[in-house]
Amino acid sequence: MLSAAMLGMTSCGSGSQRAENDNVIKIGYINPTTGSLAGNGEGCDWIVDRINDYVKENPITVDGQMMDFEIIVYDSESDANKCSELAQKLIEEDNVDLIVAIQTPNTVIPVVEVAERYEVPCIATQAPVDPVSASRETFNWTFLSFYTLDDVYESQRALWTAAGYAPGSGSRIGLLFANDADGTAWHELFVRRLAEDGYTVVDPGQYPSGTTDFTNLANTFKKEGIDVIAGTNIPPDFMNSYNAVISAGVEAGAVTMGKCCLLESDVNALGDLADGIMTQVWWAPTNPFTSSLTGVSSPDLDAAYARDNGGRTMPQPAAYGYQALELAVHTFRTAKSMNKEDIRDAVAALDTDTIIGHVKYDQKMNGLTFARTVLCGGQWQREDGELKLRIIDNSLHTDIPLTGKYIEGNATNKK
Repeated sequence: MLSAAMLGMTSCGSGSQRAENDNVIKIGYINPTTGSLAGNGEGCDWIVDRINDYVKENPITVDGQMMDFEIIVYDSESDANKCSELAQKLIEEDNVDLIVAIQTPNTVIPVVEVAERYEVPCIATQAPVDPVSASRETFNWTFLSFYTLDDVYESQRALWTAAGYAPGSGSRIGLLFANDADGTAWHELFVRRLAEDGYTVVDPGQYPSGTTDFTNLANTFKKEGIDVIAGTNIPPDFMNSYNAVISAGVEAGAVTMGKCCLLESDVNALGDLADGIMTQVWWAPTNPFTSSLTGVSSPDLDAAYARDNGGRTMPQPAAYGYQALELAVHTFRTAKSMNKEDIRDAVAALDTDTIIGHVKYDQKMNGLTFARTVLCGGQWQREDGELKLRIIDNSLHTDIPLTGKYIEGNATNKK
């Protein structure tokens, strides 16, 4: 359940008041190393080692004092309740100075809730702004960097258009959303925006995450003759639902999925069914971004990851994990003191280039301060027998280079 990557072993004072002789910066990081979101958690130890190596060579000084540096990583097992439990442990027992909340709303929101309750600075990332901002009334200690669901919808709409299902066409969009925080936020926005754009909404209702029998959903899609399947799901839910849809003989011309189709490991598990599936692209090795902290570029970071990980492309979530730790180091480099209010103020003032783009917390939604990040549209295409995610739409961020064009994929074999 637990791994720790650290530089320096000096003990800390309590979570609310630091000991006078304390010279250790402690960062808590809760990662889904195992469980249904394990693919999203891939690469965590690697990025922690990279940041630790950087700090070892470039020590941090706060208020004139040289600081040791420790990142404490716990495995959430992809479980929201475990996230709450471990966040509390990080604060009460490990006495962290800052906590990182990462990897989908289901694992970000519980960490944010604990950080806010205990008044501990929190860098949150890789969870859409809308569900996080709706999770509580006030945010005094949390700063999020990611995209909004309006961005998601516009990105998916561009992908539907590329596949021949433009706004105003009356195309029938079948919705596939769980009843968790992420799925509920997506569902509410998609139902509204689809109607505004003249699409026909086919909504079989949200399902409980972990459902294995999707017969009714598949039959609804079959009966209504959908053109597009759109949603966001954890990999096991998508695998079960997609197999049910195929078995029912549903013929959809396009599939756009968040979360479950981001990673090579997840789409490879689908085999030939993954050909042509479209999804969001938050980060790619071809992106023109360089970390102002470490000086590493997106291509170089990906090359280093591939070198150390059997030639694998660095997963998109790992880039966001790297970014979160970049921001943490920047925070302590600029903090006036180790007082938690000064640490929070240093997070709030961040204005820097990271591996996933520029981060400046200059926007608000429902009281949550956030930085909007890059989002493009991609398609999984088979090349020389291997599935590759190609960026086929950059309409929201034209500075991101395209790496491919839309190819009519298998979808559910609709011709």
